[in-house]
Amino acid sequence: MAPNAVSGPEKVIVGWNKMQDESGSSSKLASTIFIGKWTVEILSCLRQEPYRHGELLRELKGVSQRVLTRTLRNLETAGLVARRVTRSRSIAVEYSLTPMGKTFMAPLTSICRWADRHHKSLSANMRLVRPDQKRSHNGP
Repeated sequence: MAPNAVSGPEKVIVGWNKMQDESGSSSKLASTIFIGKWTVEILSCLRQEPYRHGELLRELKGVSQRVLTRTLRNLETAGLVARRVTRSRSIAVEYSLTPMGKTFMAPLTSICRWADRHHKSLSANMRLVRPDQKRSHNGP
């Protein structure tokens, strides 16, 4: 091995740092899109057809109006979701995927399939920790 060569865990860290340096703001941007547990579910709904806010609220059981609104705004800001105000008898707001949002669905589907394939391993490896507990990195 060359005198300055890196191996083992250090190689992984160096590789990660290099990837971070190369992608820079792109990796930060991608991570902000995925913050929030409702993002994937909202995008999955909108993949099928446009939805009104109230329809999404009913479809996504358990999401609060506040969280839904905030997530839709974030997706709109990212350019993945379009917001359209319609006027018939009353004012209605309809959400749909933008052309960029439609192109995002292919990689998102791949990630979801990967998670499905590795669900058992991921579940076994992840430990749910209550908010009032601290994680120990010393033990199993």
